[in-house]
Amino acid sequence: MEIIAVGSELCYGRIYDTNSFWIADKLTRLGATVQRITCIPDKIDDICMVFEEALKRKPDFIISTGGLGPTFDDLTIESLSKVTKREIVTDKRILKLMAERRGTRVENLPSNLVRMARTIKGATCYPNPVGWAPVTIIRCGETVIIALPGPPREMQSCFNKHVASLISRRTRYRSIAKRILVKMFESKVSPLTSQVMQEMPTVYMKPLVGEFDREKGLPIEIVVFAANEEECDTKMKIAIERLRSLVKEKGGILQIP
Repeated sequence: MEIIAVGSELCYGRIYDTNSFWIADKLTRLGATVQRITCIPDKIDDICMVFEEALKRKPDFIISTGGLGPTFDDLTIESLSKVTKREIVTDKRILKLMAERRGTRVENLPSNLVRMARTIKGATCYPNPVGWAPVTIIRCGETVIIALPGPPREMQSCFNKHVASLISRRTRYRSIAKRILVKMFESKVSPLTSQVMQEMPTVYMKPLVGEFDREKGLPIEIVVFAANEEECDTKMKIAIERLRSLVKEKGGILQIP
């Protein structure tokens, strides 16, 4: 799976890309693996290029955030139209829902809302539970593209309501994560975490050297994947105990905060 964050403000470092972090965490918990996260400015040629390059890699899903608003620099729908070679259409059902929320008639909706009701021909369009820009979901070859709005609260609500179940049906897996502490240097513990991952292919371990503390130790993030949460718990315990025995053999100490 791949995540594309659209927004010049992200590339300029004016705001944090919290959306990609949140989505990656959610996808991992749902048993998916994120292969790539790309941040791209509000330039249609650049956006098209990133989508085209991602499609060539044929991920199961490409999830984008941003660029669905009513202003001149909101270009995700235009970009998807060019990439998929499908025309832009206005979703009449979304317009009707917008009008109902506003307590008015469709023909009285302001132009900014009408613009946000646009989608791609043949796509599925879902309403935004807490905002206006809807979700566009379109299949392109072997890949499903999901375009989510950029404001974090809206993105999260749209993901939880319309996307999570779609991902879950595809992966049929779950994952859990845990952080432990090891009183060893990274150069000593990395071969041990690598050994555990070789022995248990559905376990990921990462020493967080940037958070090393001489008193507390070296944090290690552990993520395990399995068919359900119960199996994840069991696998997590096995992985931790295996690492504990390897660490002990090398004279280190493993602690669970």
